[in-house]
Amino acid sequence: MKTIKKIITFLYIVFYWKICNRLHSIMQKKFSYAHYIHVFEKVCKVKDVKTNVLTKEQKIKIDDFYRKYYGKKVTYMWHNFITSFNDKFDVKYLTPTAFVELRNKLNLNFDSILYDKNFLYNFIGLAKVKVPKRLFYSIKNLFFDSSDNIISKEDLYNKLSNMGETFIKPSNLRSSGYAKNCRLINVINGIDIYSKKNIKDLIESNYPQDFIIQEKIVCHKSISDIYSKSVNTFSIYTFIWNGEVKVLNKPVLKIGMNDATTDYSGIEKEGLIIAMDSEGYLSEFALNINKNKWYSSHPNTGLVFKNHKIENLKKVFESAKKLHSCVPWLGFCRWDITINLDGEPVLIETEPPGELFQQQILYKEGFFGDYTEEILTFLKNNDRR
Repeated sequence: MKTIKKIITFLYIVFYWKICNRLHSIMQKKFSYAHYIHVFEKVCKVKDVKTNVLTKEQKIKIDDFYRKYYGKKVTYMWHNFITSFNDKFDVKYLTPTAFVELRNKLNLNFDSILYDKNFLYNFIGLAKVKVPKRLFYSIKNLFFDSSDNIISKEDLYNKLSNMGETFIKPSNLRSSGYAKNCRLINVINGIDIYSKKNIKDLIESNYPQDFIIQEKIVCHKSISDIYSKSVNTFSIYTFIWNGEVKVLNKPVLKIGMNDATTDYSGIEKEGLIIAMDSEGYLSEFALNINKNKWYSSHPNTGLVFKNHKIENLKKVFESAKKLHSCVPWLGFCRWDITINLDGEPVLIETEPPGELFQQQILYKEGFFGDYTEEILTFLKNNDRR
């Protein structure tokens, strides 16, 4: 009788575990997809964004393509969404459903560890890529100095009282999305001269835990000439495919504007995004996605984008590839990298793979380009629903 009870209990636990695991997987997909619905709804409120620009023939092409390679139809809303911005139809534009599905299959559940900005300093030595010097940081309400010594909160405030110009941001991804609470501070006699707040009050009201204070990075002249008040960064995607780390050759340069000290920050803040060729020459136009407005020159500095060259872009690609080779457990990564005054790449932070619209709008082609058929076929053949 006891044996039967044990077996029943065991089967119940297994069943319960499978149900919980399945629910977690479903919720993870739903919340990931909800992000793109949020982007779609926000941007479609912008004046002149049209949501029905596809012809009947184009819709048939989408149906045929996705049925063949993905095994099912997809909604037209995302192709409409991208084409409305760039006036270029490409049947290979990747939909968020396929993107989220691929990300969940390639990335393990612990991928969020990598996106903690303090974790960068634990593995960065393996890749031998520069990062901003970490001056102070906090994890789970413990405070550390640049030598990783635990210090008290009072010591932190004392050491910061005449620190001068530094950059502070939450290290936890959920707290720092869209550059929330990421700011330049300049502390003199305990007061941040930018916000006019006491440094203790500023930190305790905006950074209850898990933050990082770094040195201010100055970009290479070819980047700062565009706009010098923010650290303008390249968004670079890498993925492991057929046993090799590959770099998606569609870098997006994110540029600040209107006195902002952070670069383009998605749908929440103003900023510009722009494409470039493999040699580093910028495209003719940059996009402010919040206003659905294209610029041929920077609205504040007047720099003309066309034929302006970013120096040492190839080094950025090399650094991204090195970084991903240090975390082979993850199949898909996104890196925010800039180039410093000496022309060397500096990793600013890692980000979860997302914002796939940027590349597709700017480069006017599908996210994965020639890999699209192969990737969609992979998803079709590994559909575990």
